[in-house]
Amino acid sequence: MKHDELDSVINALRPAMVDELSDAAYERRPDAALVRARADTSAPGPSLVRRRRPARRVALATGAVAVVTATAVLATGALSDGHQGTRIGGTGRNEATNTRAFLLASAETAAKQPATHGSCWYSRTRMWLDLMPFPAKSGTGARVPADKGHQRTFHSRTAASSENWACTLPGGTGMRFRSHGPLDVQITFPTEKDKAAWRAAGSPPLMTNIGTTASRPLTATYDGRSHLVNPDIGSHEIEWKTIAKLPATKSGLESYLRKLWQEDRKGGAHGYVAPADFGLYVFESAADLFITPITPGTRAALYRILADFPSVRVTGQIKDREGRLGTAITAQTPDGVIERLVIDPATAQLLDDEHRPGGPAGAPGAHSVTDYRAVERQGWVNRIGAIPAP
Repeated sequence: MKHDELDSVINALRPAMVDELSDAAYERRPDAALVRARADTSAPGPSLVRRRRPARRVALATGAVAVVTATAVLATGALSDGHQGTRIGGTGRNEATNTRAFLLASAETAAKQPATHGSCWYSRTRMWLDLMPFPAKSGTGARVPADKGHQRTFHSRTAASSENWACTLPGGTGMRFRSHGPLDVQITFPTEKDKAAWRAAGSPPLMTNIGTTASRPLTATYDGRSHLVNPDIGSHEIEWKTIAKLPATKSGLESYLRKLWQEDRKGGAHGYVAPADFGLYVFESAADLFITPITPGTRAALYRILADFPSVRVTGQIKDREGRLGTAITAQTPDGVIERLVIDPATAQLLDDEHRPGGPAGAPGAHSVTDYRAVERQGWVNRIGAIPAP
């Protein structure tokens, strides 16, 4: 992205925020080299542990849907999304200033959004899964028909959407949840050879985030079990009914998050150890919070916290897999996994989030699973089953 293009994005958000980006403001930021020096790269990569978050999204669906036996299982990300974006021109001080400008402008935009309310929070998301079948002897999947003594293998990608409602029961007596999907299921292959191999294997059903490619949409309604949809901050699960009560100022939210971070630095649930970079810790949890009904103040506070850390960078304008134009915010975990959020600059709302393998071959991050989730619609409604206006 050229500087004049980025300037137009920032100006469209909140021109007044550019005034904060004086040289003195920049000098107050933590030095990037110091943050890198403090990063604990010898510890196991936290991003591999936090893969439980997308796994729980699958669990939400599969706990309510009878999944057809599939011959494919999750493997390393075999396909790139084809939208790598364009990195902002310039390095060092200019790039850091551009990042800070965009994040602070987004905070101002978020803070001015109306605080809406309702009894049910609706969200429609779409997930892409990269899949590869394994022979039965590996213990990870059903046997694929042999071809001249060799196992026939193929790479594929599935995509499916799902709708979810999280509702407060009358009188605040509890929670009720509903899921509906899979919707608009699609299968794609990187090559015609992969497609031919899939057909030769009998065109078996492939996994989606809420069933398989053979599944018909199913609606499941249930009470309780909110842990299936609660957002995570590190290893801490945030109760759904407390989301709207999260601190709505930068100082308040940062104090709250630092307390959780310090606990996770000592070792959290499921073996999770937080990264030494607090900004990265916040960034890893930002997507989960952005898709929940946090208040405009909390959303703005998140952006302001992220603006203080050079490990979080704006890397350019980008089109997501649904063709929507946004601004990419990227960070890389100590084990090399690349995490990216795409933000709508006009509303400061999350369009999608992605985790994909990174780092050199042989590094833990090189073997993680690509996870891509697009937020198609979200908002408050007053009854379960209702859909908010676009």
